[in-house]
Amino acid sequence: MSRATFPSPAFPAYPALSMNKPEGWVELAAVGLPLAIAADVPAKQFRPNVLVTMTRHGVDHSMEAAERDLASRLKRLTRFREESRVQDEAFGGQRLTITGRFSSGRGEIIHQVVTVVVINRGYVYDVVEITGTCSAQSGENIRNDVVDIMKSLDIACE
Repeated sequence: MSRATFPSPAFPAYPALSMNKPEGWVELAAVGLPLAIAADVPAKQFRPNVLVTMTRHGVDHSMEAAERDLASRLKRLTRFREESRVQDEAFGGQRLTITGRFSSGRGEIIHQVVTVVVINRGYVYDVVEITGTCSAQSGENIRNDVVDIMKSLDIACE
């Protein structure tokens, strides 16, 4: 009798993830995500953050399906307004980045950038999503920090 194993060619290991963590940002290990950091700010201020999720899908998955899923979630945000959409290739897969803004429950404007990468792993597709969020009140420097952190994301597949 043989054994099925993880990792193996049929069940590849999940990608390794890393990103820059600037001074004044902390790791959010307790949130249950593969990777998450946030700016260390005073209580009751919006906390700029960068969160990474990862999901695994069967061979019938596609960038179009990932895009539909993302669009559905963004529509649920209060008055979400898309500002830009860019599709290209990265990490051996297709990448989509959507930038926009929405209103928070407290009436402030929240800027959000979401990047989805769909990576063909043979028998499965890994979808890595990185979301950067900050308040308009955080200022342009923090918004630039969020984008720079997102751009530093490295995805390594064995």
